[in-house]
Amino acid sequence: MLRKIILLVPLLMFASVMVVSAQQSSKSKSKDRFREKDDRRYPVRVQNANEINQEGSDFAPTYFKQGIVFVSSRGKTGPRDPKTGETYAELYYAFFNYNGEPSFPQRVNFTTEKRSNFHDGPVCFTRDNKTAYMTMNNNKDGVIKASKSGKVNLKIYESHYGRPDWSKAVELPFNGDEYNCMHPSITSDGTKMFFASDMPGGHGGFDIYVAERTGSGWGTPVNLGPSINTEKNEIFPFISQSGALFFSSNGRTNSLGGFDNYYVNNPLGNPEEVINLGDEFNSSADDLSFIIDDEGKSGFFTSNRARGAGKDDIYRFESPKGLEGVGKPEVNLTQFIVTDAKTGLPLQKAEIRILQPSEDGFISGNKDFYTVDFLPVQDQPNALSLQLVRKGAENLGSADLYSNAEGKAQTELTRYHNYLVLVSLPGYSLKEKLFTVDADKPLTLNFALNEEPVCLRAGGLVTIAGMGTRVANATIKFVHRETGRTEMVRTNWSGEYAACLLMEGDYVVYLERPGFKTENYRIQNLKKGLNPFQETRLEPLTPDATLEASMPLATGIQEGSVIVLDRIFYEYNKSTLNTSAVRYLDALIDLLKRYPEMEIDLVSHTDTRGDARLNQELTDARAENAKTYLVYKGIGSNRIKAYGKGETEPRNRCTDGVECSDEEHQQNNRLEVKIRKVGKLPKP
Repeated sequence: MLRKIILLVPLLMFASVMVVSAQQSSKSKSKDRFREKDDRRYPVRVQNANEINQEGSDFAPTYFKQGIVFVSSRGKTGPRDPKTGETYAELYYAFFNYNGEPSFPQRVNFTTEKRSNFHDGPVCFTRDNKTAYMTMNNNKDGVIKASKSGKVNLKIYESHYGRPDWSKAVELPFNGDEYNCMHPSITSDGTKMFFASDMPGGHGGFDIYVAERTGSGWGTPVNLGPSINTEKNEIFPFISQSGALFFSSNGRTNSLGGFDNYYVNNPLGNPEEVINLGDEFNSSADDLSFIIDDEGKSGFFTSNRARGAGKDDIYRFESPKGLEGVGKPEVNLTQFIVTDAKTGLPLQKAEIRILQPSEDGFISGNKDFYTVDFLPVQDQPNALSLQLVRKGAENLGSADLYSNAEGKAQTELTRYHNYLVLVSLPGYSLKEKLFTVDADKPLTLNFALNEEPVCLRAGGLVTIAGMGTRVANATIKFVHRETGRTEMVRTNWSGEYAACLLMEGDYVVYLERPGFKTENYRIQNLKKGLNPFQETRLEPLTPDATLEASMPLATGIQEGSVIVLDRIFYEYNKSTLNTSAVRYLDALIDLLKRYPEMEIDLVSHTDTRGDARLNQELTDARAENAKTYLVYKGIGSNRIKAYGKGETEPRNRCTDGVECSDEEHQQNNRLEVKIRKVGKLPKP
């Protein structure tokens, strides 16, 4: 029991713990049982989320964008809570890596208030990630407020995201100075909030309540009753997309020890029996704050079980077939109809790929959807722009669905999700649609495909003769012998090229790259379906040139080169790395691994809007955060220098006082990589 009371301090934040500990054990009035074991062929896998856990307390994960936000007292400096001896809890964001694991935690804030000596979190978000509901100590404009008895209780606050930042946090109307409200969780449609409170009239210490939002605001909270609440403590409610309520309790008859994680289906109707999640998710220690994703196949919880990284750790679980007995996610039957745009006739065997886009335009998931390319920057001869290019449909793996003889296919899609659907068929142009499943009716999506324009495909590979090194940004000219019509393409970072030619017949193909002799070859009788592929070896202009001399010419990578990352979009006045930034930095990591001795400068720039001093501080923070990520991923810190240039080096006309569009200003918000040293060259 002593450990239970100690744990409540960080998890409940600090308030009313000793009152709670005085409650006596009781027997739940509902029927309790353990969740049935899952099919042995599809076991539940639980593991410590060790990439994000540190010493101290890490707990209360919640989903946010392409990752989780959690509460942590990992701070090494700053004021400390006298009850726990740890720094006051703050919120951290960890994005999901390619394996779906949370990684690289960064401190975040969802209000405009400056922090004082109080705790932030736990927190939850609406489906669009534009509204946050946070547990915080009772405060007024950042100044702590105590109750009549001198205690500082907990309240739930609301904040909204808009241009340019999160708003001031405003407390919800059902809070009170004399009791605690905490641990909010909101339904997918945003109309109901579940939370824990020790307000008067409950069944025990902390009970689970629900409040409904109407046009006039939040209504009076309703206690979920004795079938769910006991004479002890029920905390950390989480309402899943399927409508199942998960919560933590230390007052039920079938506990494995301390706090256990439970769930109940249909909590607002006729609550079914309350079920202990079992020994995968519960132990003799305290196990709390369980969450599950919309598909019901993975999630997180908190535990102070033995062999963790700190006092309280976050654990991750996967259940390939979902959790036995837990309500299934809400889905919509969705039908796809694929037709010929000209004739209206159905198209059979069309490939349908269903992808999930992130808020910043990237495709989410653990597949490799992008290739890396380095494009020459116009009017900057020694600069390259790092580009992430989405692969063609044919390179995104097997299709999810195929249209039948009637041009139809159907599946179930999870409600409240965004989807990007790609439909392709040989001989037709790719068509894609971005949409949201937000209704409770079946969906029908129509795809009318246009015949692909005449496209005679020809491609190849360009390397250095005798070395095998691939040549990037070589110019390839296809000259139609009969008409003289010329089509031009270039090689990508991998030395490959592909052309879509309009005319049948014979071609002469010229290959050029500064520093190399021009080469050519012929294509005879090009026609549809032929798809010729040619490997060409370019010879350096300098006789007997070494690999060291030829490589910079072939790749554009040399000492003094600048690589521009101008597709990284930070939130206003923030240095937090988001999904887009990480994608680009991962591509940079691949380059640094290919050149194991390369040394770089990371230089951050902003546009000229705002205060110059603050812009300088912001770019310093962004550059340092980018370096921290590279080091976190295994790049030696001695290879990287990071600093900001503020608004001092705009790339275009948008200097101070010049009126520019947002798009023009955005061109000046960028991260540049200056290569100080190339070092040992990679093998071809």
